Amino acid sequence: MAGANTIYFNEMRTPLLALLALLSVAADRTERQTSVPRLWNGLVQGRSDVGFRHLEGRTQVDVWYPAADIGTRMVYRDYVGDAATGLESFLTGTGISKATVDSLLNSPLMAMAGGRPRTGSFPLVLLSHGNRQSAADQAVLGEFLASHGFVVASTPSPMLRTPMERQNQIAQFAEEQAEDLVTAVSVVANAIPVDTSRLLLVSHSFGARSALLMAMRDPRVRAIVSLDGGIGTATGIDELRAAPSFRADARLPAILHVYEELDEFMKPDLAFLRSLRADTLVLERVQAMHHVHFTTYGFAAAAFPEIARVTGATPETSLEVRNTAVRVLDFIQSRSKP
Repeated sequence: MAGANTIYFNEMRTPLLALLALLSVAADRTERQTSVPRLWNGLVQGRSDVGFRHLEGRTQVDVWYPAADIGTRMVYRDYVGDAATGLESFLTGTGISKATVDSLLNSPLMAMAGGRPRTGSFPLVLLSHGNRQSAADQAVLGEFLASHGFVVASTPSPMLRTPMERQNQIAQFAEEQAEDLVTAVSVVANAIPVDTSRLLLVSHSFGARSALLMAMRDPRVRAIVSLDGGIGTATGIDELRAAPSFRADARLPAILHVYEELDEFMKPDLAFLRSLRADTLVLERVQAMHHVHFTTYGFAAAAFPEIARVTGATPETSLEVRNTAVRVLDFIQSRSKP
């Protein structure tokens, strides 16, 4: 990999790492006593309260941000919105009881709908979602990062508008999602105080392909985080290389790729990542997380035994889910300095 350094951290589960990660976050906390939501799985709030808004642009833009006032906090159902009935049907169909599904949907979270933004200049994080996912699928991570001084924006997966039916559509949908993210930058800047000269991309699953394409054409991107992203598998690589925005010789910022080896459909193949001209490539393997645990359901599995059972989570999964969120924060903080 020309001009890049590759660093391996083979696992994220050591007690020392967990302790250091939590202490580093705790150092940013103010003295005020805020009730941390159960779904946060032990994460520590940063210095800010969190607001949340829906903005309209090329597509809906969902944004978390440091808030200046305290209001009524959202529950998970508020993120799910009109999809709540379908989600309830899906989850009960997996064997999760209706009582647990209701408890999940009514679980309090940290953000306040429409809270007044804090003044200041905050780096912008763009969350690039997996196939058919939206703000609800990264609600905890979005809130957590915003509480630590980032404006965090996401757009719904384009596959929610039009389902992807064939592998040869990968480039088409990755380009569409990348364009949604690009246009979200100006939408957010027109509504909330934010520093758009520093962009950090945090992606999951399919969304890592879109994040990569955006970084190849936008020099403002300071870091790419891939949470079990498709760029760490062999699937669809030829299709991605054919995308109009793909540049094999593009100089890329530091990349953190966190991956699992439990799900065969996400079998790691790191050759493509190693071929990229990234400033630094950091590869970190988790031991007890399935693909689904890189979403809000990883946090839900730590809170609800039935969800843990259905998703194959263990007590070790809970620790790794928390450590992964802290690791993302640490990585983007280190690369967001002016």
